[in-house]
Parts: sequence; C-alpha cells; structure tokens
Amino acid sequence: MATVLAGCGGDDKTKPTAEGTPKQGGGLTMSLPGDSTSLDPYATSFVNVADGSRMSALYDSLVYADPLTGSVRPQLAESLSISGAKSDTWQLKLRPGVKFSDGSPFDAEAVRFNWDRHKDPKVRSFQASAAMNLAQLTVVDPLTLDIKLVSENANFDHLVARSLTFIASPVALKANPGGIGDKPVGAGPFKLERWERGVRQTFVRNPEYWQKDKGLPHLDKLTINVDTNVDHSIQEVENGNIDLTVAVDPLAAAQAQDKKLGVQRISLNGGQMVMFNTTFGPFKDLQARRAVVNALSSTEINDKFFAGEGTPAKGIFAAASPVANIQLAASENDKERAKQLFDNVTAGGTKKLKFTYMVPQAPASIRVAEYIKSILDTYPGVEMEVKIVDIATYVTTVRAGNETWAVALNQNWIDDPEPGIYDFLHSGSLQNNSNYSNPAVDAALEEARRTTDPIKRRDAYTRVQLQVNKDMPYWVYQEALAAAVYGPGVTGIQLINDGVVLWDRIGTAK
Repeated sequence: MATVLAGCGGDDKTKPTAEGTPKQGGGLTMSLPGDSTSLDPYATSFVNVADGSRMSALYDSLVYADPLTGSVRPQLAESLSISGAKSDTWQLKLRPGVKFSDGSPFDAEAVRFNWDRHKDPKVRSFQASAAMNLAQLTVVDPLTLDIKLVSENANFDHLVARSLTFIASPVALKANPGGIGDKPVGAGPFKLERWERGVRQTFVRNPEYWQKDKGLPHLDKLTINVDTNVDHSIQEVENGNIDLTVAVDPLAAAQAQDKKLGVQRISLNGGQMVMFNTTFGPFKDLQARRAVVNALSSTEINDKFFAGEGTPAKGIFAAASPVANIQLAASENDKERAKQLFDNVTAGGTKKLKFTYMVPQAPASIRVAEYIKSILDTYPGVEMEVKIVDIATYVTTVRAGNETWAVALNQNWIDDPEPGIYDFLHSGSLQNNSNYSNPAVDAALEEARRTTDPIKRRDAYTRVQLQVNKDMPYWVYQEALAAAVYGPGVTGIQLINDGVVLWDRIGTAK
C-alpha cells in the first residue's frame, strides 16, 4: 500500500545514500517537530512526527509493516500468523533470549500483560481501540501466545504492527505504572539517559539489547531534538548540525532533494485534511460541512503552498493504492454551491457561523489554515478563527477524542488501510475523532478487514468512499507523504510503518 523511493538521486553521486554498512559506534542527532507527550506506549501517539521513532528506539517492534512490500515482518517476534480455520485465531511466536533493559524476560506473559493493560479502561490507553479486538490471550509457553479475536480479522498482523507493537517491562509497569512515561523500560536498542523538556532527549545503547552479539545497535548514542520548524531542521541537516529529520510536507522534501540531501520517501494513504466534529458545534450540520469543502480547492492549496510538488488528494486513499478509486473524489471548488449552502446555514448572512479551526504548531500547516480562513471569511456570516497549539496539546485534544473542538487540521499517515482507515471511520473505534457514524460504512469496513483478497478489499473500500463523499466528515486536500531527510554521514536508514525509523539498522557512514 505504500511506495518507498530511495533518496539516492538517480545517477547523481553527490547525494547521500541510505544504503551501506554503518561503522560501529558514534552518535546521530535527529529532530522531530514536537516534544513527547509521554514515553509510555499507553499514553502517546506512534505516528512519524510524534513519538513513533522514539518508541522504536526504546521498545523495538514485535512486528513492523515494510513499506517496500506492504507486508508485515517480524522483529522481536519470530512469527505472527493465523492458527485456526478462521482469521479470529492467531498465534504469536517470540524470539528466545530477549530481555528488557531492566534484565527481566521479554516473554509471552509480558506481551499478554501489555495487551490486556491496553484494554483496561482505567489506563485510558491511546491504543485501546486496537486492544478491543482481543477476546482472549493464552500463554502456551514462554515464547508462545495464542490469540482469540472478538471477530475475524485477516489483517490482524497490520493492526499489531501499527498499534500493539511496543511492549514495556511488566516489572517496571507494576512497580510504578505512572512513572514509565518519564522512565521507560523497553527491549529496544536504546535507553533514555536524559530528557530536557521541550529541547531534546538523549538515548544511549541498551547493554541488554537482544542483538548485542551482532554489534547492534551500531550507534552508541542517539539525540532527538525538538524543532517545530521543518524548514529550519532541513537547513540544520544541510549545515551538518543535525543528521536526520522527518518531513511530511512535500515542498520541504522537494527542497531537501534540491539541496542534494538524502531523501527517503513513503507515499501513504490518509493525508492532510480538514476534519469536522460531526457531533459537536456547527458542523453537526451536513450543509455547513459541504459548504466549507465546496469553497476550497485542493489544487489551489497544492500550487500555493506546496509549489505543485505535492499531490492533490482524491480522497483518503492514495491514488497509487490498489484499493483506491480516484473517480470517487469528493465534490470541491464549487464557489456558487458553497455560497448557496452558506446562505442556507447563515440565513443569508444574518446568523453567524462562527468556529475555531485547530491546527498544530507547524509553519506550513499554519499558512494553509490562514489561507482557508481568508477564503471562508469572504462569505457573509462566516467567521473562522485559527487556534495554534503545540503537538502535545493537539494530540490530547483532537486525537484523544475531546469533544470541545469544532474543526481541525488532521493528518493521517496510513500504510495499509487496516487498521488505519477502520480506526478513523468506524463508529465503534475509539480513534474515530470526528465521531462519524454510518452503518453502511461500518459494514464495509468490517468486510474489508475479514479478507486479504485485493478485489474484495477494493470493492468494500469503494463503498466506503461513496458513502463518505455523501456524509463529508472530512475533506482531504493533500496526499500523505513521509520522508526521512538525512546528511552524508548517515547510512543504513530503513523506514517502517508510516515513516518510523528502525534503529538497529542505522548508523554513521564509514
């Protein structure tokens, strides 16, 4: 479902390459656009611009989605596969000899404890929606966990890769359940050494790492800085002050390539979108949602803010996805229709349509939000305010399902539609932040999750696209992109899931 374009720059040998064997030792510095909400896998988002790469460094992955193939590959696990006649029964096999950084065993009981904890409503886990699929977990032996699901899911391995892959030490969780956010204990290649809030985190090699006999990780030290300005981060890579950053802005990725930096891209489902709260505020009204969408143009936004370097979206599925149907793009850029709808909602401008548009603190996102405001404010009775918040606040407000927002920028980076599209749109999902509900969409999503047949999946997702176009809970204006931008001193980069770094591969060039 995703395509990786290695940043070798064709025949241009002056650009860095992700390929090569790293030397042993040394350190790298990465920048991300926000500080961690927490380093507890129950209390943070695993996406590329949030804490995905931090979690990968601290906890490693049970399994991960490979963007090159769309398949799920084992890491801490040896295998994760269907074990019964139907896809509601799976079995997880773990590698022997793995330990957490506190020396306790990474075993089937540890996975069971973590996954059951995600289900506990008192924990309020960010991954609770994924854990709701777990009916029964049985420890067969120290390395084997039998999994019974609530219902069939032929794509459960994708769900684990995205939402249940980071496992914390049960010993640490039991000793101090609330403290693991500051003092994480995982089985990953690194341990947290220091956290300067809002500035940087410093990680050092984990001496208990399961691949230590192979000399992994290659690095002795990893530093992750906070820099809310991706343009500045890319300049810092060019200047040699940092080694690596992640960009989700296509213009920033294109500019990095022009600077002859290394760029490794992943094209994904999801995208940058205007997301409406369908149960709170003025956008409970379908006419108001349609009015906003018809007032705007994805092509204009791409040309004006991404210099034509991005891809105007045709919906939540990337055009290159085998389940996409780009003929099913939502209606947009119809100014006369927008005026008619706004007149209906505002009674000809006499009744105010006043709302706040929430946007995370990122320069490119803010510029687009201000442009949207300039367009919508031209309609009589429409008043939009842009509210800029840091990423941590955004995550705990919009992504945590807080109902007190009306409309927000939303960015989804989804490799396989399962579980990302299901989580975003199914009425029973705790990650359905727009509170959207439609029985026909729910049925189609459930059908898609029960099969791996590409034709059947495409048919089911086509029904999703058709109904969502009618209901308009969101409007995607830019296809999703994740790109690692790196300097010449970096090699061995491998991105997983939606653009998370796999830290046992990366290092400094020889």
